[in-house]
Amino acid sequence: MPNSSARIQQVAWPNHEIAVTTNWLNETRSREVPHPAVRVAKNDPDVSATGNPTIAPLKWAGLVLNYAAFEKGGQKYNWQCTGQFISPTVVLTAAHCVQDSKTGAWYDLKKMYFLAQYQNKSFSQSYKAVCASRYDGWWPPQLRSQNAEERNRASQNRFQWDYAMILVDRDSVTGHYKNWAVEWKGKYEDATVTGYPAAMLRGEIIQKAHGEIYFPNFSMANIVALRHNNSDLTQGSSGGAWVANFSKQENAEHNILITVSSFIMKEQSGVSFAAYPTSALRRLFDYVSKGCSR
Repeated sequence: MPNSSARIQQVAWPNHEIAVTTNWLNETRSREVPHPAVRVAKNDPDVSATGNPTIAPLKWAGLVLNYAAFEKGGQKYNWQCTGQFISPTVVLTAAHCVQDSKTGAWYDLKKMYFLAQYQNKSFSQSYKAVCASRYDGWWPPQLRSQNAEERNRASQNRFQWDYAMILVDRDSVTGHYKNWAVEWKGKYEDATVTGYPAAMLRGEIIQKAHGEIYFPNFSMANIVALRHNNSDLTQGSSGGAWVANFSKQENAEHNILITVSSFIMKEQSGVSFAAYPTSALRRLFDYVSKGCSR
């Protein structure tokens, strides 16, 4: 984007926010909620950005739910993100969706679920987490350093590895992304970002927005940006796929997953940021697909 790098340089990094959402338990689903067949949203102006979860590629997506993940003010809250199948049993999401970005505590696998084709408190299938992992760079030892400068630098740099994978208890009924790319710089100039942002229809319907890809001039490497100009595509979209050649067609030329949403910046409205995937993503997949064991 013209002059985008100059604008990015002026942004103070601490103003970023991870694009996750939380819901009080009384206002959302419990683990025992029934899951009838998915109801496709009506085609009207209010849901013009809504995706159809019954066709590719959104039929492979859903809600990553950490049930009763934390407590605040005497109330328990869920921790919700977006995820998608990248193999019959592996779900790709953001690292901060499986491990707390502030404390480093892992979310309880016994309370971690993937709700496929989630929409309006319904979903086609519920999958239980068997194991979850992320690249070690997401939580480096320097985060525990007594040196504040070293600790802050590590906190910033780790977002270039903000992706994780969850092994679930059975095969996806609707299939999975068969095409996902690493180290693709120069090959894709635009993509469609997907997710469940709370600011759009309360995060109850998956959204999509197309935009242009660029590489911001940050002090750290391996961060990519997508300017979609949708200011409401924020919290809840963490872990949602960026899809090159988005299409209902299922073949090698379409629906190529190139990364997942990580964070947003208030000063950069309508822009989503993500880790630029390297070969580490494939190594993580090999590890998780084998049951999180070497």
